[in-house]
This record gives sequence, C-alpha cells and structure tokens, in this order.
Amino acid sequence: RAAYLGKRVIVLEKTGSTGGGARFASAIRTFRSQWQKDRGLPDVMEEFIRQGMDSTYWRLDERLIRSICEGTGRFFDWFCEMAPEKVQGFEVGTYVFDGPDGPKVPLLKGSRSHYGSGKVTMETMRDVCRRYGAEILCGWRALDAEVEDGRITAIIAQTPEGFARVRCKACILATGSWVSNPAIVGKIQPEFLDVELDASCYAHCSPIYTGDGLPIAEKAGAFLDYDNFCLRLMGPCVLNGCAVLDSMGNSGYQICVNLEGKRWAAEPIHRRMGLFKAGHALIRQPRGLTYSVFDESNLEEAFRVSKEPDNGYGGFFGGLDFPDTMEQTHAEIDKAVSKKDGAAFRADTLEELAAQLNIDPVALRATVVRYNQACSEGDDEFFKPVDEMVPLIRAPFYAVRGRIGSDGAFGGVPVNPHMQAYKPNGSVVEGLYVVGDMAGGRHIKLGDFKEQVINDCSWAFAGGFLAADHACASITGSVNEAQ
Repeated sequence: RAAYLGKRVIVLEKTGSTGGGARFASAIRTFRSQWQKDRGLPDVMEEFIRQGMDSTYWRLDERLIRSICEGTGRFFDWFCEMAPEKVQGFEVGTYVFDGPDGPKVPLLKGSRSHYGSGKVTMETMRDVCRRYGAEILCGWRALDAEVEDGRITAIIAQTPEGFARVRCKACILATGSWVSNPAIVGKIQPEFLDVELDASCYAHCSPIYTGDGLPIAEKAGAFLDYDNFCLRLMGPCVLNGCAVLDSMGNSGYQICVNLEGKRWAAEPIHRRMGLFKAGHALIRQPRGLTYSVFDESNLEEAFRVSKEPDNGYGGFFGGLDFPDTMEQTHAEIDKAVSKKDGAAFRADTLEELAAQLNIDPVALRATVVRYNQACSEGDDEFFKPVDEMVPLIRAPFYAVRGRIGSDGAFGGVPVNPHMQAYKPNGSVVEGLYVVGDMAGGRHIKLGDFKEQVINDCSWAFAGGFLAADHACASITGSVNEAQ
C-alpha cells in the first residue's frame, strides 16, 4: 500500500533470499475471510478466541488477540486479491494440529500436512513487492539504529559491500527468534546448548535466528519482557525416513532408554503428553537423546495391531504404518539400518546393540531384565499400560534414535493491537512495530512451557499485515483509517 501510494519501501533481508522460517510453514489459521464466507464456512472466531483466552488464563490482551484473528482474514483476502491465480491451489481443510473438527481454513492442496503454504505466501509477497516497486535488499543485516526523540530514524545495516545507513519514518522489525543466540538460550534453557538437534527442526533452529532485533528495539526504548522468553521444545522426534521404525518409535511396543541405558518415562510419552510438552521431559535426559529399543516379539505385536480396524493410534502422528507382510517389514528395516546414519540399529544381542549405541551394556541389560520382569508381573515402575508391555527376549534387537527438536524460540517485545512496540511504562514507541517470533502478546510462559492462543504462522502473517497497514496510515496521514 505504501509503495502503491508512492512512498519508498525498503526490505532489509539478512540472508540471500526472503522468507526465513515462514517458507517452511504449514497453513495459516484464518478467520472471517471473504474466501471462507464465499464457501459458506462457519464463523468460529469468537469461540476460538474464548478457548484460547481460557487456556492462557486471560492474561493476554483480548484486544490484541481479536485484532490478530481478524487480521488473518484480512491478510488472506489481500493474498487472494494480489494473486488470484494462486487461490485455486487452496482447498477447505483444518490446521494440522486442530484435527478434523477444527476451524475450516484454506489449505494448500497436494502436500503432506499442507506444508508449502508458507512458501507460496512468501513468494507472493516477494512478487508483490517487485510489482509495486518496494526494494528488497538481500544480504543486508540490521545491526543498529539511530534514535532521535524516542523514534528510530535510521537502521544501520551490514551489507556485502560494508555498512550502510537506511533512513526511515517507520520501522517494522521482523527479525525472527533468538534460538541461535547462546547468551540468551543459556539464560532461558541452558540444557538446550548441549543437545543434538533433530534435523527436521532446523527450519526453527536456523543459525540466522540470533535475535538481531532485540537490541535495536531496546535502544529505541521498547520493553524486553525476558520473563516471557520461551524455548518451545519437541520430542522425542523419531523421524528417520522409515515408516516402520518411525511407527515403532511412536508406539508403546518399545522401551525408551537414555545414554545411561535407563528408562525415563512410560512409553510413548509424546503420544500422551503431546510432542511439545514431552520435549520438556526429554530435555532432562543427557544431551536430549533417547533410543527406542525393541525386539522381534515387539515388532510382530505392533505389526499385528496395525492390521486391526482401529489400531488405537491417532492425532498428529497417525497410526501404525506397516507394509502388507512381515517380509516387507524386515526389508524396510534392512534398508534403514544399512544407511548407518546413526538413526537405526540392529544387533543379535543386547550387548552388541549397546556397543552400537555407546551405552553401558551392563546398564542396558539390567534395564531390560527389570522391564521383562515387570511384563511378567503386570506392574511397571513407570506405570505403562499392561496391554502394550511385551518382554524383550527374542533377537534381533533394534533401536531407533529420538532427539530433541524445537518449534522455535519466542518472546521479546510486547505489542499493542497495531503491533506497535510497548515501552516499559505502557506507552508505545512511535514508529516502531514488532512482528513474528520476537513480538510478545500471544502466549504465556508456564514454567518452561509455552501456552499460546494462535500458531506462529498466523501470528506472523496477520501481525505483519496489521503493522504495515498502520505504519502506512501513519506516514501518509490517514492513521485514523487504520485505527
């Protein structure tokens, strides 16, 4: 809008291409869009907000949450207007963590869990910038700011040619999280500095996420709410490309042992607690690592259960996924083990398996003996359901690695419904807007755990739209329209 009205718009991008983690995002939860109205979809925004505010104990600003939820629809309507040719690529569905009964939203067709929506959206925004003359300067890292009378008047950036000064009347900080800033992580979740991350989560743990916007915002007078900084953990992440082994690692037909060869929870912890909450249990284990250990008897029992009409599993992980025959099942395992990539293991004895895992064989043997006895007595020290307890007594023995992942690091600058940064006294920093992971206001921190109202992608896209709308209105003299 600002570029369309003749104002100069400059986007400073730290990396070689725009998008960041949003390029890997799933769907945006969308409310009150024309797209939904045209399809006769029910308006459930107020119910969604009410449930979210209940889950966060009404500690959040309901005006901000309403603004964001309404902003999701406004943003998607803008997307439809800017790229009508791409709208046909979306279908009615539900957000991946909401399940089939969740709010009906636009999802990208033909992709696993509808991932790819973020990439399409970011590419569209890039194309719109070029269409209306907004400049995108890749490889320009914002490092500092010039502040006059409590307002940012210029950003100092490191460029491929040196340093540059970019003057501005309004500044929108969307620099991402601080997950790769050891100094901050060491204060918030020091155990995370020693973990071996799951590669599938690197989009949320990119080395570019160093919290560059935090000192800039603080210099301008914004309040940094460190008490609400939160690292959202995930785990155990059992993702190795083999559906059989993934299924075993996500099932109850295994025992989870840490690097000391000890069990540490009733398996599978992440099916009961959810992937995010269980991650905060796994982080207490050495290096955030666990191995799902099972034998041929457990494998056969899981295979048998997988063929039942209702195999007892559901939710984000889906059901037990096995081929038609045990011969095919073993062939898949053979392929995974042969990779020798540290994710899947097989051995004829527990001692040989322990050697492959770099675990004390005596400790692993003692753990298995104790578990087998519990299977016989029907009384497990970790309170595991008896119907999933199958003793480990028949070779070969298998192990699947489970690691800590992260959905990102959140918290930074609290914002108002226009995404303007708050000062410590509750007033706003004029001309400064903060959006995305470093903007506070849509989650609370309960212990180490993040309880949120709306997902990251929706917060980022809607917040960016609201910030740009208000910033444009403020510099063109039509701020009342934005308010």
